[in-house]
Amino acid sequence: MSTSTDWEQHYQDGETPWDKGAAAPGLVDWLTKNEVAGRVIVPGCGLGHDVRVLAASPGKPQVTGLDVAPSAVESAQKFPQVGAEIFEVGDWFNLKPEQRGSFDWVWEHTCFCAIDPSMREAYVDAAFSALKPGGRILGVFYLDPYDDEHQPGEGPPHGVEEAELIEHFVADGRFSLEEKWRSEAAYPGREGLELMLVLQRKS
Repeated sequence: MSTSTDWEQHYQDGETPWDKGAAAPGLVDWLTKNEVAGRVIVPGCGLGHDVRVLAASPGKPQVTGLDVAPSAVESAQKFPQVGAEIFEVGDWFNLKPEQRGSFDWVWEHTCFCAIDPSMREAYVDAAFSALKPGGRILGVFYLDPYDDEHQPGEGPPHGVEEAELIEHFVADGRFSLEEKWRSEAAYPGREGLELMLVLQRKS
């Protein structure tokens, strides 16, 4: 992943404030009403909490957790296996040839807000490349991560406007917007600050 942040060093130093020790509440809530099947990729998977929740869900998908930090992947692999999940060190922006066009779903959580905003169009390119035609992105996007100590331009995390998300993913016709909502389920302190989307890759 082309980024100025040294994610491996963060994991080695134990400085991982983005890791809440549990899967994204919005994902957990969504899975109570919906099913994911087939192959799923989770970019920037960290310790794999979301990966395991997906792998254990009723659709029993094959889930690949991808992270640029070897220490994150090593830690994720130490958790008990719950289903057909695997973890790999890899670059979301440079997928292996065999991974391109092979996934039914992308689950997005914390990767989009972690990269520099200048890389957001490259993120869309990567998602389009990873998915089969008709495949979907399910994502939770951090709209407003800012507070008294963390202002725009100082991230990660980097906030995003809803209109910018639509511009990046939908405006050029590569994806269609199927659903959008503010999930009531969120980590403490993030209530109302995240937008969830379901986007479908067009052929």
